Amino acid sequence: MDLKEIHIWNIKYNLLTVDEIVMIVNKWLSEGRKGVHLTGADAYVTVLAQKDELLHRAIMESDIVNVDSYYPTKMLAKQGYEIRERVTTPDVMEGFLKSANEKGQKIYLLGAKEETLQALIEILKRDYPNMKIVGFHNGYFKEEEEDAIAEAISKVAPDYLFLGMPTPRKEHFILKYKRKIDVGVFLGVGGAFDARANVMKRPPKFMRGHGLEAFFRVLRSPRVYGKRLHIFREFDKLVEEYNNKLKDN
Repeated sequence: MDLKEIHIWNIKYNLLTVDEIVMIVNKWLSEGRKGVHLTGADAYVTVLAQKDELLHRAIMESDIVNVDSYYPTKMLAKQGYEIRERVTTPDVMEGFLKSANEKGQKIYLLGAKEETLQALIEILKRDYPNMKIVGFHNGYFKEEEEDAIAEAISKVAPDYLFLGMPTPRKEHFILKYKRKIDVGVFLGVGGAFDARANVMKRPPKFMRGHGLEAFFRVLRSPRVYGKRLHIFREFDKLVEEYNNKLKDN
C-alpha cells in the first residue's frame, strides 16, 4: 500500500487525499488493527516539532500525517511535490464521520468545553444518525485524571477517538495510551469541535485555499491566535535552512 510518505523539514508527511486516508484507515480497521495514529501537521506543528521532542516523536510514529494548512502545502509544491488537494484535519475528521455513519461505527469525543460537546453531539446525531457516539469527556481535566479517562474510553472500545485538544497536549495523550487502550483510530483535531459545533466558525471557503485562514482566526480570536503569526517567519527560516542544506549536498 503506497502511503506516499515523504521526509522533509525534519518531519514526515503523507501526500494522500482525504478519500485515500479514509479508504486506507477503513482497510486497516477491517483487518483488526488497533491504535492507528493520525496527525495533522500545519506550519505551527511543524515548527513546534523542531523543539518539542514528544511532539516530534508523535509525528514520526504516526501512521499517517496530513499536510494541515495552506502554507506547508504551498512550500511542498514549490519543492516539486505533487499536491493533489489540500487535506485539513477537520476534513479528515468529517470523512471518518461519514464512514462511521455508513458502517454504524463507534466514536468517542475527548476535548473542548462541556457546552461545546453537548452542542456538537446534537449536531452529529442529526447529521449522522447511524453512527454510535459511545462516550465523551471535556478537555478540562488534570493529568492525574488521565488514566481513569483512558480506562473509560477503552471499556467502550470506539472505532474512532477524536481529541479536540491543543497541540502538543493531544499528541502527548495519544503517545501515552495508543498501545494501552482499546481504540481503533486516534485523531487529534484541535479546534475542530468548536468549528463543527458552530462555536467558532471555520474561515469561508474562499479563504481556505489562499493562505488567509490564519488572518481570519486572528480577527476572530486575537488573544489566542495573534501570538502565532510569528510562526510563519520561523517556518520560512526552516524552509530556507533545508534548501541551503540541499545546495550544500
